[in-house]
Amino acid sequence: MKSKGISRTFELLKLATSVGIKELQSGDLNSRIEQAMLIAKSLSQLKGAAMKVGQLLSLDLDDYFPPEAVEILSQLQNAAASLPFEEIDRVINSEIKGPNRKLITDISSSPIGVASIAQVHKARMRQRDIVLKVQYPKVAESIDTDLKILKTLASSFCRLSGRKMNLDDLFKEFEFILNQELDYRLEAGFQREFSEKVTNLNQTSACQFRVPEIFEELSGRKVLAMSFEPGLTFRHWLSTTPTKRDKDQVAVAILDLYFHEFFEWGLVQTDPNWGNFLINKKNSEIGITLLDFGATRRYSSEFVKRYIALLDLASQSSPKAFRELAIDMAFIDSRESEAAFLAFEEMLKTAIKPFFKQSSGSAFFDFSDRNHTKESQTAMKALSRELVYSPPPYSIVFLHRKLGGVYSILKSLEVKLDISPYWQMMNDLSKKNV
Repeated sequence: MKSKGISRTFELLKLATSVGIKELQSGDLNSRIEQAMLIAKSLSQLKGAAMKVGQLLSLDLDDYFPPEAVEILSQLQNAAASLPFEEIDRVINSEIKGPNRKLITDISSSPIGVASIAQVHKARMRQRDIVLKVQYPKVAESIDTDLKILKTLASSFCRLSGRKMNLDDLFKEFEFILNQELDYRLEAGFQREFSEKVTNLNQTSACQFRVPEIFEELSGRKVLAMSFEPGLTFRHWLSTTPTKRDKDQVAVAILDLYFHEFFEWGLVQTDPNWGNFLINKKNSEIGITLLDFGATRRYSSEFVKRYIALLDLASQSSPKAFRELAIDMAFIDSRESEAAFLAFEEMLKTAIKPFFKQSSGSAFFDFSDRNHTKESQTAMKALSRELVYSPPPYSIVFLHRKLGGVYSILKSLEVKLDISPYWQMMNDLSKKNV
């Protein structure tokens, strides 16, 4: 195992050296493409933090990196390959011992799910179907080295586009979330907490939420055992051409869930993967099973209130107050130009347009409206062009990944919803938490 760790470090160091030399030699288009190919090739052969953060960078810094790098890095979203079952079985046996290990039978040799830091296998326990989420060997030991080298690469790409961004806080956030995701005891705690909260939410929700049951006696720091939950992944369910009524119900339920997560609970499952929603329909009732709580993030009531205040200021066109709060929350650097602050305010104004009456006079916002999508992209790119010192705000980088995932789901459902009540709900919850 030690030799594998040395080999991994060598591959990343070799990558960093190669990119560093090319950056010094040239910053032209061909050089950028070669850099992106070096990163994609190396990261696709590695798991853990290297691949995970490579994926995050391709999503969250897409307006900061050369486009050639982003295009190739984005391929990492589907690049994970499974490990041989023998290696996975060794992890299971090292984590679950004695009589408890004997309770687990019929483990499938082929995984039913593969990701950057773990894979999932179906098994049996006392005549019951369960799943085992098993962490890859040595992933935890690689975090520090992987992040250090990837930070160097990210900084190099930023400099290529003429930016002077300090990525320290952003990478500290990456480190925090990654270390959290690698401790399945923490994930089990989040999962139990979500189970309690959605039980209460189900009293008013358009759909019934469910969270898999955790089996603590079969779980450890690197293995998480839970009930197997039937259902269609969101993408598969969507391909079955559900009715407009069903799509509306799912859309409202997922939107409700996000608003309760952030604005009321201060507890957000930040992974936007569509595969984390399983859809079931029994008779006329739709159920949604929620999966994967490793990247759950807590937000204080004070932070939530200030976030709402910033959105309010954007809606009221209060440039001075908006600027002061945005700087204070570290969303934008005080050294940025006037054009950058105006672009940041415009980007937020565009983002909150769905909450207000539309230009057509209707209260209903069409989530499949391509014009709004194009307007949002234009506003983000306009902001990106102006930013020199401000990296993506570390405090909301994972929150906005989740919000982007929710918007993507609503867009795919092609629903038209009046979401103006959510604006009032935000402000009511803010006052309630004073």
